[in-house]
Amino acid sequence: MIYRFPADSAYLPRTKLSYVNLPGILSDGKRDRSARVPGYVAVQLGERCFLVFLRGGEPFFAARIHPGGRGPAALSEVLRLCATESERGEGGQIGYYGASEDQLRAMASTLSTEPLPWAEPLDAARPERLFPLLRERSFSGVLELADDGRHHYLSFDDGAFRTGWFSERAATVPIPDFLRTVFDVGAGLRATLYPRLAELPVLAGPGFVDLYRRMIGGTLREVALATGRETALAMLQRGQGLAAMEHPVVASFDITPEGRVAGDPVASPTALTDGVAAWLTEVLISASDHHGVDPAALVERVARDSRFVLQEQGFFARLPWAVAL
Repeated sequence: MIYRFPADSAYLPRTKLSYVNLPGILSDGKRDRSARVPGYVAVQLGERCFLVFLRGGEPFFAARIHPGGRGPAALSEVLRLCATESERGEGGQIGYYGASEDQLRAMASTLSTEPLPWAEPLDAARPERLFPLLRERSFSGVLELADDGRHHYLSFDDGAFRTGWFSERAATVPIPDFLRTVFDVGAGLRATLYPRLAELPVLAGPGFVDLYRRMIGGTLREVALATGRETALAMLQRGQGLAAMEHPVVASFDITPEGRVAGDPVASPTALTDGVAAWLTEVLISASDHHGVDPAALVERVARDSRFVLQEQGFFARLPWAVAL
């Protein structure tokens, strides 16, 4: 099944993944002013489809959708999977499409939030009852209609239809006429309600994730100099478990016995910063209490090359020590 979504324009119509440099698309907005537009990249890998959302030409959110479910995905994971599939020469497909921020917000709602509970099942086979029901209940949010891989999004405000975005609808076809063709699908059509998002969700990008991988790996190396590798690894694992109780995002990281830091956390930049700061705080308190490590001096050494980015994110302010950089 090929997943298809609404679009205002097709900057890159669907083509073989092996023909395209995905990192180049996602960084084009840094080089070309005309590429600083909202839209999304859709990557089809077998039964899985990955969506990368862009605003101003910059990627800020990613999600996966497949027959078994849907949800946010790490941008770093999407890039790695696409690179692997491209190298293998598998039959992945990719397309790059322009879309308004309002449409992206509606799509993101269906990918990052749970469907809204409804007193009775929505019968997509009976549009003559579906729309009056939404009006009677003063529904505000997004109605997703999905059929045979096509996804359509309708926005409602207090039960009134406001606007919509429809996959494969020609601009010359009025919305009511197009909806009739959608509902003609019958039993294959699914209708699901989602809340309206006040703003677009933002996930930490690959560079941001890599920054914190370096911080974790650098802390491990510095602590190992004072305690030995095995002890340092045990301290980081214990600190990770403690921090994960309040910041689940840190559980997404994995440290190999060789000290390599891997993992693709799915979290906002703020949540990732909070989690890593809490994790390293646990480790450095233990290293200070039991091995005489100076936490502030260690952070200064590890963070020196990235200090400006970390300062901008408020990382140092989350630590209980004054760091001079």
